Amino acid sequence: MKKIFIIIFSLMLVFSLSGCGSKSASSPDILLEDTDDLLEDFDDYTELPYDDQPDSFMDTKSTSNFNNFSDAQDAFEDHVSQVSNKNETALISSHNLVVSDMKVFDYMLPLYMWGETLDNEELETQDIATSIYEGEDRSYQKYDLERESETRYKVIMETHDGELITTQIDYYPDIDAVRLETIDKGNLALIFEYVKTDKGYAAQYYFNSPIASSYGVQNKAMCVFRQIFSGLNGSLARFEDTEEPPSIIGDNPKEEDFIKDATDWLTVTDGDIKGELNGESF
Repeated sequence: MKKIFIIIFSLMLVFSLSGCGSKSASSPDILLEDTDDLLEDFDDYTELPYDDQPDSFMDTKSTSNFNNFSDAQDAFEDHVSQVSNKNETALISSHNLVVSDMKVFDYMLPLYMWGETLDNEELETQDIATSIYEGEDRSYQKYDLERESETRYKVIMETHDGELITTQIDYYPDIDAVRLETIDKGNLALIFEYVKTDKGYAAQYYFNSPIASSYGVQNKAMCVFRQIFSGLNGSLARFEDTEEPPSIIGDNPKEEDFIKDATDWLTVTDGDIKGELNGESF
């Protein structure tokens, strides 16, 4: 399901800036032709025999350690959504503990596409993979991949205004951990980390997130979102308006300490839920 979402989201990215600063984008015929080309590529992919199909339209690494984490995260979050029906407060507010910001997904897209490392073939064919993102009528003027070592690579995006967005991904193979950091126009935009724990995974996100609204104006602040889970048991937590958290790389956090002092939190144990959301405990 997530791979289908990646395809849809990528197609959205292609034209997300099409109305801003691009002369060629002002022509509906050009946009339609580009969309038709992308859809033809997607049709070619779906017509392949099942066993011959790449993992997705963009040939994502379905066997990467990050994707193993992502699949486990999906299962846990889906379970949280289901058991939240047991409590009215959780039903209404538990979604605020799950990262759903589209900008965050944009920054993390390289992990879903290429995984935690870049191999030689991916570097050699990057022009094909990145062509849907760069160009006068696409989301970015330039979209480049750079491998700095066997365990680190960067994605450098140049906007049509000449601003740079740089995402660096560091992989720690000995402990199955990843750190992603994005600098957007000179400012820290996102930190994402996950680590394999004794029984499952721990992860945290740090980014600018809505915390309240006043008179229709949305207020934002830097927030930490944390998850720690083993199978379908675990916790979600959100810390509002906070400083950059300590790195969890090389750590094996304990669940109680990991969510301590959170603004909002929720714990699921064998289908039962407890937590505190919007100041209400349950």
